[in-house]
Amino acid sequence: MNQKSFIDLLNRYNNGLCTEAEKLWVDKWYHNLNNKNFQDISSVELAEMQDSIWLKINPAEEKKSASKSRKLWPGFAIAASILIAFFIGGLYMANKNHAEQSFMDANENLNLITKTNDGNSPIYIFFSDSSKVKLKPKATIIYPESFASTKRTVYLKGDAFFEVSKNRKKPFYVYNNNLIVKVLGTSFHVKSAKDGIPAQVAVRTGKVQVNENEESTLFSMNDKKVAQPILLKPNQKGVFANHNLNKTLVDKPIPLAEAYNVATSLNYNFKEESLKSIFETLTEAYGIDIISDNEKILGYTFTGDLSKKGLYEQLDLVCGSISSKYQIKGTSIVVSNKN
Repeated sequence: MNQKSFIDLLNRYNNGLCTEAEKLWVDKWYHNLNNKNFQDISSVELAEMQDSIWLKINPAEEKKSASKSRKLWPGFAIAASILIAFFIGGLYMANKNHAEQSFMDANENLNLITKTNDGNSPIYIFFSDSSKVKLKPKATIIYPESFASTKRTVYLKGDAFFEVSKNRKKPFYVYNNNLIVKVLGTSFHVKSAKDGIPAQVAVRTGKVQVNENEESTLFSMNDKKVAQPILLKPNQKGVFANHNLNKTLVDKPIPLAEAYNVATSLNYNFKEESLKSIFETLTEAYGIDIISDNEKILGYTFTGDLSKKGLYEQLDLVCGSISSKYQIKGTSIVVSNKN
C-alpha cells in the first residue's frame, strides 16, 4: 500500500465508505501507531508499519479489538490520523534520503557533480585523482570536481566497480545509504541494497574497511545496533543486513596474479599430486585458505589440468575425484568427507 492509497483509505473511513475489513485495519493501525515511540522506529519499520498490520490481521480477534477501539476514537482522531499519514510519508522519504543529504551537507564547500548511467551498458567516470569508477546501468555517482585536501569522498546509488589510485595521506571513501567503504588504493565492487538483496562490498585488490553508515536514518542509532567494522582482502566480500556486517567469499574468485596483472609461476597441471600440495597451490593463487578437517584427505592424490577454470570448478573436480565435498565457512574453504 503506497502513501496515496493509504490516505485515500483514511478519507473513506472518515466518510463511512470503508468495508468492515478496512475499518478493522484502520482501527488496529491507529492503536499500533499510538504505541510507537518514534525515536525507536527504524527506516524499515516506517516502510512496513502500514502493510505488516494488514497482513497479520486475525479476523476473530479483530472484531473484538474494533468494537473497543471505536469507543476510544474521538472525532478529531480521524483528521489527526490523516495528518499522521502525511507525516509518516514525509518522514519516510526524508529518512530514505538522509544519508545522501548528509553527504551533500558535509561536502557543500565543494563543486559536486552528479552522474547517472541512463544507458544499458556500464560507463567509466574518471575522478580528479586519476581514480575511476565503472558505473553500472541505473547507478548514480555524486563526486566533487576536485577532491578536498584531506580525503576523497564520493556517494554511490546502485552498483559500481572502483579502481582507486594510491594515496595513503588521502584516503578514499565510498558512501551509500547503508555503508561507508574506506580504501587507500585498491579495486572493489560496491552494490547498494535493492529488491531484497543486501548491500555488499567485494574486493579484487588491496584492502578495504567497511563500516555501517550511521547517517542512513534520521533517528539516532543505539551503539549496540551499529554493525562492527570489517576489513576485507582480495576475493572477500562483506554483506550488510540487519545492522550486521558479515565476511564471506566473492562469487567468482580470481587469481591474485590476474587481479594485480603480474606474472606467476604457479602450475595448475597436476600429476599424482597430493591434495595437500594442490590446496597449498590454490591458497597461494587466490589468497583464500583452503583446508581440510580430515588429515586423511590431504594424502590423496589427483591428476588433471585445472588451468583456465575458476576456483570453484577446480575444487569440484578435485573433490569429485575422491568423493569429498567443500564448504565456504566465512572467508575459508573447508574440504571434508561426504556424509
